[in-house]
Amino acid sequence: MPTPLQEPDAVLLKRIRTVSSLGILLDGYNLSVIAVALVPLTRQFHLTPAATGLLASSMLLGSIVGGLGAGILADRFGRKTLLMGDLIIFMIFSLLSSVVLNYHWLILFRFVVGLAVGADYAISPTYLAEFAPDKTRGYHLGYVWLAWSVGAVLNFSLGAVLVTTLPPQLSWRILFAIAIVPAGFGLFLRQQLPESPRWLQYGSTANTAHPTSLMTTSQSKSLGQAWRLSLIPWFLMDFSTYGLGLLLPVLLKSTGLTSTAGAILGTGLAALCGGFGSLWAMRHLDSTGRIVLQVRGFLLSGLGLWLLAALLWMDFTLFIVLLGGLMMVNLFNSTGPGTTTGIIPAEIFPTPMRATALGVATAVSRIGAVAGVFVLGFIDSRYGLGAVLAVAGSVALSGSLLSWIWRIEPNQNALPDMKEQTVRLIDHSLLPND
Repeated sequence: MPTPLQEPDAVLLKRIRTVSSLGILLDGYNLSVIAVALVPLTRQFHLTPAATGLLASSMLLGSIVGGLGAGILADRFGRKTLLMGDLIIFMIFSLLSSVVLNYHWLILFRFVVGLAVGADYAISPTYLAEFAPDKTRGYHLGYVWLAWSVGAVLNFSLGAVLVTTLPPQLSWRILFAIAIVPAGFGLFLRQQLPESPRWLQYGSTANTAHPTSLMTTSQSKSLGQAWRLSLIPWFLMDFSTYGLGLLLPVLLKSTGLTSTAGAILGTGLAALCGGFGSLWAMRHLDSTGRIVLQVRGFLLSGLGLWLLAALLWMDFTLFIVLLGGLMMVNLFNSTGPGTTTGIIPAEIFPTPMRATALGVATAVSRIGAVAGVFVLGFIDSRYGLGAVLAVAGSVALSGSLLSWIWRIEPNQNALPDMKEQTVRLIDHSLLPND
């Protein structure tokens, strides 16, 4: 029988949390940096709406492949090796992105940066979850997603200064290059960390049976519920938030409601409110649970987007009101799905497939983000910003409903290590008083 796993000491746990969070901070910076960089890039390369959408989506497309591949590899070869490799790729291609002279090469390099970002999404929360104590795991994982908001706010703050003070052909290059510095620091820290003892015990290649093999029909159906909860709400969340967020500076500027600096700062303020929401969620995940926060966050953000759409349709276009509404929507989203959708897959699948599950969920969520960029961009060109907000709001409301229907609450439960433990966790969630 496997020996019980010991919890790490407080110092090691803090280092693991910091290193895992640093990777997601870089992801938050880089996944949102294109929203700022698009403002000077559209001027320098004279981008059409289709070219703008492709550039905005290139990194997201890369993260689809990165999430899928890295999750599978991390379950087979371990967490630490992949954590090192993705940062090396990230640094090399972030540097290349900052010096490229051709639009098409820029798309390719941002795609490869996306590979590394998708990999980190699959591995960092998995790695941290396998060290965190059961009773406070929500707090530690919430810390990771708070770091995403910190990275996004850092990007918009720097972007507002650089884009408005430097020539267009220089500002976006500096924005891309800055990420190399914290990535190098993170690489130095990661090489000093241990491999996950949970993976060494339960998930290494010494295990001959895959956790989904030889499952009964009822077990397969239960695992199917875990997949639905992990994939669909995160897809819907990214469709509405990334699709809207990555295009928001361009959308705000194109409406004539504000200047370039105002559009970037406005989007940054919305991201800042998202950070406050993540901070609040981080402190309530272990008391309230994941599902209640996710359902409520989807619901409130969906209703908020519909209210803003109604105001625009009534020709109420005061920028400060629109911005305030978007800030509140981002706050509501981050108190729920913006924090929980990236946590739940790391908690409800067994160790031999945990990173794979989180990688698949990451990939599906990025498909939602890419779809959001193109669909919402098309809707804006045909029907205006009000229709964009209404569609995004409807998607968020559907996320609230489906999260409740497929609910599985991992709060205060031990991580499952084998398929039998997963089934018990899922079956427990189906009891009347879950």
